Amino acid sequence: MQGSVESFGAAGPMAGYLYQVRLALVWALRQSRVGDFIVNLELLDDVSFEAAGEAIMVLQTKHSLNAAATLTDLSPELWKTLRVWTVGLGSGEVPATATRFLISTAAATPGTACAALGIGASGRDVPEATKRLKHAASTSSNANLKDAFAAFLALDDATREQLLARIYVVPAQPDADAIQAQLQSELYHVSLHHQDQAIKLVEGWWFGRVVHELVHGGSGISRAEIDAQLSDIQESLKPDSLPISEEIDALLVALEQLPEFADRPFYKQVELVTNSKQRILNAITSYLRAFRQRSEWTRDDLLFDADLEKYDRRLCEEWQLQREQVRDELGAAPAEDAMQTAGRAILKWAEDVVFSIRTGVTVPWVCRGSLHMLADELRVGWHPDFEARLQVILGTPGNGGAA
Repeated sequence: MQGSVESFGAAGPMAGYLYQVRLALVWALRQSRVGDFIVNLELLDDVSFEAAGEAIMVLQTKHSLNAAATLTDLSPELWKTLRVWTVGLGSGEVPATATRFLISTAAATPGTACAALGIGASGRDVPEATKRLKHAASTSSNANLKDAFAAFLALDDATREQLLARIYVVPAQPDADAIQAQLQSELYHVSLHHQDQAIKLVEGWWFGRVVHELVHGGSGISRAEIDAQLSDIQESLKPDSLPISEEIDALLVALEQLPEFADRPFYKQVELVTNSKQRILNAITSYLRAFRQRSEWTRDDLLFDADLEKYDRRLCEEWQLQREQVRDELGAAPAEDAMQTAGRAILKWAEDVVFSIRTGVTVPWVCRGSLHMLADELRVGWHPDFEARLQVILGTPGNGGAA
């Protein structure tokens, strides 16, 4: 039997999950202008908002890769949603007063129950929707939906109409890719100078936060937490600051990884003055953090090569001052032990000093790691005679510590 691996693809479901996460963020940002809440995904519904311990709004999200998809009175998307809401109403998990939204990329066919349950006041007709849905459930022979039909028909007329009065269908919504324009609209107030970067930072935090909630079963994401994150992002994108990646900030190098870096000049620089594996490990961690963060800043056009070179030149000048002070104290023809002691003092200065690349950037590893990057380029060093020593070890000419 012939087939194709493409038949096993999950593009549709994957796009649907990503759509759900992105749409939850858009709606959370909108809701933050209204009042306090806690938002959850995959708890009471696809997305649910709670206040004072009670659900106030639940969302069902329906995403289709078919741009021509439509919602009719017999759409499975509609009836599966109605069954979830009917069960939730019966169990009391979602109170009757909670507003229910069916949000779909599919259009609502005119004259259908979905069109009658539209979010706008114009054309909204709950009795008409009730009549059409009751007729569809009573006359359809679709076996796949019989349980949903039965649950809906089991409601008395008053409960059925009360349920539908709290349902709003939001059709023809942007798909998982295009919804980013809505996100950009909601974030217009975060930063006028770096809008694309603001979206990237918010989404990066949000996706990580959602995954943590789904895996660890937390208590939801509050409006206060969202507001605090937006405030942090806004501050990080001001002209005197730069955003720090949480992933890079959390980067750690294990002791067993030391051999991977053993041939690097900055590793040898530390090794010239100390046998401490922990100090070498700290140097590697700082180097990697600074290297990756600086690269990310330049990719996002938050810093340019000229900015980084100006910063590095300042670090070289400050290092040169420290080096000359140490050399003066050593005197002529110092012993190797004395030079190593002096080198450890310069290394300690490099580990402790903080020259901010921007006044709002306070994490110390940016400066520390940048100094190790310069040590890797042999523009600075810790041992007072590092140029000659590394020339022998690495087989490369020294540059005299030129800035």
